[in-house]
Amino acid sequence: MNKKKIIALVGIPLLIVVIIALVITHMTKPEKSDKGFVFDKSSNIKLKDIETYYEVIDFKKQNTKDYFKDEIVNPYTLKFFMFLTDNFKEFDNEKDLLENINKYLYSIMPSDMADKIFAFYRKFLSYQLSLGEKTRQWGMPKTTEEAIDFLHKIQDYRREVFGRDVADILFGASVKAEEYPMRRTAILGDKNMYGAEKEKKLKQLNEDMWGEEADKVDAYAEPYVRYKEKLAMYEKDFSGMNEYEKQAQIRTIREEIFTKDQVKRLEDVDKAVADNEKKEGDYKASESEIMNDPSLDKAEKENKVQELQNQMFGEDADAFRRRLAIQRATEEKFKRK
Repeated sequence: MNKKKIIALVGIPLLIVVIIALVITHMTKPEKSDKGFVFDKSSNIKLKDIETYYEVIDFKKQNTKDYFKDEIVNPYTLKFFMFLTDNFKEFDNEKDLLENINKYLYSIMPSDMADKIFAFYRKFLSYQLSLGEKTRQWGMPKTTEEAIDFLHKIQDYRREVFGRDVADILFGASVKAEEYPMRRTAILGDKNMYGAEKEKKLKQLNEDMWGEEADKVDAYAEPYVRYKEKLAMYEKDFSGMNEYEKQAQIRTIREEIFTKDQVKRLEDVDKAVADNEKKEGDYKASESEIMNDPSLDKAEKENKVQELQNQMFGEDADAFRRRLAIQRATEEKFKRK
């Protein structure tokens, strides 16, 4: 095995995440995979397991053997194996890589534990190489359905290599952490669906995938993230409303998610933005009158524009002029292309 192949091993899990992210970004409607869920509520993968999956662990600073004192195969095994591959990536071939990892394991844990972990790591290393070839054969998924089938294929292959129980312990949380946002984003991104229907489908998705923990899923997102998601959810509804109805619906959404003080601060921001937009609109109209006045020469126009800026923006006039100069320079650049 050459150095490029060894280094590539580190990137395979990341590649899978990137592939899924690309599909999520370009999804236009929710599609249902013929195979259904990869891991649904019956899988026994809980929200705490997703937390563990995203947990950052620096094994250099940890007493590593404590993570494996009960079982060699657990939610931390994959993290540790990726740590090993990454930290010994300077070795040019498989023989040197394995020799150095073997020495390292014996230096940080009891020999019987090191034996078991090393044997399992060798199998993992072989799997990583074969997975890279498999994913190239399967090709890049382009739809939600293909991406979910892609996850199925990966996990089915893992089960062939490691056995169902071991594969699901090692990779189940990562797969569910990828599958759930994919399905959720597909629902949110459906421009033909009204907000109430999306909410109904999201509730069903949560129940199907998380069972008794369904009500806890949304709480994991920060309030502002949930707010922006809710606005996206009601995009079709907003398109059929007048401005008064739209603002009333937005206020209702805000009151569901934020405290009274937070709603008030958001409204203050809205007012400040609206006032600023009106001020800049008024400025542009007045500036246009000055620039189009045939009785003024170039110097007089420049003086009057500066006076106008000082009058309308006060102590912020210099900042406004800088921003305006950058904006117009950018616009001019694009015009020349």
